[in-house]
Amino acid sequence: MYIILTSKLGEYDARPGQGISPVEAYEYFFYGKKKADFTIAEVDGDQGRVSIVETGEGGTTNSVPLKFFERFDTVEAARDELKQLVTFGNIDTRLERVTP
Repeated sequence: MYIILTSKLGEYDARPGQGISPVEAYEYFFYGKKKADFTIAEVDGDQGRVSIVETGEGGTTNSVPLKFFERFDTVEAARDELKQLVTFGNIDTRLERVTP
């Protein structure tokens, strides 16, 4: 199983916990400006958690169970979903693959 993690610049970072391994990572650009990072991660079991860490001084951390994340059977299915998430007709958006 695979999930998509989202980190939004200047707001929060999604960090995989035990049993969650990053497979692919992408930077998301909106009209040439980087807005977010996406990570496709492989999930081993049902008990993993993702830490959502607010950026900035005094940011809080939330530990979110996997049951709140949409799951995909294949990495290709996760890629397809990610492409749909960032495509908005003629709006200038792009994904750039980076090292996870």
